[in-house]
Amino acid sequence: MLRMVAQTVAWVAVVGVLLFWPAGRLDWPQAWVFLAIVLACSLGLGFWLARRDPGLLRERLRPVGLSEPDPVNRAYITAMMVGFHLWFVWMGLEARHRESQPWPAWAQALGAAGVLACLAIAGLTFRENSFAAATIKLQAERGQRVIDTGPYAVVRHPMYAGAIFWMFGMPLLIGGPWDLLIGAAAMAVVVVRLLGEERMLAAGLPGYSAYMRRVRWRLVPGIW
Repeated sequence: MLRMVAQTVAWVAVVGVLLFWPAGRLDWPQAWVFLAIVLACSLGLGFWLARRDPGLLRERLRPVGLSEPDPVNRAYITAMMVGFHLWFVWMGLEARHRESQPWPAWAQALGAAGVLACLAIAGLTFRENSFAAATIKLQAERGQRVIDTGPYAVVRHPMYAGAIFWMFGMPLLIGGPWDLLIGAAAMAVVVVRLLGEERMLAAGLPGYSAYMRRVRWRLVPGIW
């Protein structure tokens, strides 16, 4: 429990530095709202998992990227995480040089709702799937099996589907128009990871190929 709190608070603090330091100011209400949402929801999910599924919480606390068993995935995810955090620096620089908010209040509220939706979908995913580790690996030691209930009955990768709300919600809350393009590029990177994970599961997890035939959509029902 203490480790979860420490890691969560430390990461949110790092994100705060990456936003406010390049921005050169602390009077940035949207960034404070973003950090408050992320901190409150992440701690809430962490406390809930500590009671409901401690094994999944332990998996989620492993360092993303460095704990990937495959060296190619390790390099890919590490680069992806570095780029993701540099995005915060970029948005801080944008805030430093802009003279007014790029979005109306309703768009900022929509962005906050998108971030909340992403974290809510994560919670629904964790409720159904005790094997939703942060790394791409088979978990035979934990008795991994195919999950096809809850959000997994709708799309095959609900966590990644939730990332869509984050990638486009965050730019509306704390970014600018260019950040929507960055969000689209980031989702393309996520799709590459998704496809690699799907190949691994189809090859190594009994029943996953049949699940792929039952649930056609990967991310967005009716589209893909």
